[in-house]
Amino acid sequence: MIYFKCVEEQSERIPSIINTIDRWIHSPALKKILESFGTDIPDGLNITETVQWLLNFSDEWDYRKKQQNAKDQATKEAARWLLNDHAVTESQSRAVWEGIADLGLQGADTPARSDYDYIIALGGARLSCLLRPQYAKRVMEQYVLYPKAVVMLSGTRPIADSERIVTDTYAKGANTEYDLICKGAEQSFGVSEFREQRHDDSNQNLSWAIRTYANEFPVISIAGPSTEPNIRRANSADTYQFFFEKFKISEGEKLLLVTSQIYVPYQQIEAIRTLSLPYGVLTETIGFPNEWSGNLQGMQQPVNYLQEIRSTIQAISRFLLSISQVKG
Repeated sequence: MIYFKCVEEQSERIPSIINTIDRWIHSPALKKILESFGTDIPDGLNITETVQWLLNFSDEWDYRKKQQNAKDQATKEAARWLLNDHAVTESQSRAVWEGIADLGLQGADTPARSDYDYIIALGGARLSCLLRPQYAKRVMEQYVLYPKAVVMLSGTRPIADSERIVTDTYAKGANTEYDLICKGAEQSFGVSEFREQRHDDSNQNLSWAIRTYANEFPVISIAGPSTEPNIRRANSADTYQFFFEKFKISEGEKLLLVTSQIYVPYQQIEAIRTLSLPYGVLTETIGFPNEWSGNLQGMQQPVNYLQEIRSTIQAISRFLLSISQVKG
């Protein structure tokens, strides 16, 4: 499996990731997937040109844009769990299934260290806000980890109507992703009493909340505001930044991020770009076992993996752009 490891020596992080990017974009797994779509990376391109070519081609895998019927009726936004595989051929599906483990979209479920300062469960859709806190608890117990705190990071994204058949199984009546992950944390860690700071704004994108549960070790749930509130909701980078500002995370501290396995490469590259490089922290990302979600999560089809390969390429492109700007 190709993993975008954040090495301990800060001066080696950029060269290490560039080397991993080169291995990933030229991997036999990605080559076979491209060939199943009747194409391959042209000869003679450098790493930046190759990523740009992949970025352009990966429009082919933007199924959230192509499948207009995947839109949730309430939010009018494309939903990953509503995508279907009708446009993917049998040979393309086979290439995806054979390649996703090598590309890191399956199998990254074991922490590499035992000395994390923070374990961070990331918010998401449907079952994610339950399963990720559950897995954070599991790895703490299984690998005897003693972090300073377990943190749930989410946003104030409204719950889509098409999610409720799933979210109502553990957070009935929840209004936002923050509500979901709070319920997920409460059920996973057996906590209920809390104190909360929050700001509710008429512009939902500016709203934020910090909930700290009474527990033998800190369990904290955070929803951060957007840094571009008139344009979009808060993204992962916004929530990371909010967390770092509020909790004064120090250079050299070690963070274990918990997500779904399909998102591990994307989240790890984004974490290195937005956290490890600017703040000097060490980041690692793992995902809960795929079998945990059963049929309720609805995001384990070839079409979903192709969409997330595209997301990884986008993250790689942003990483290369960011380091070129620093050098410039």
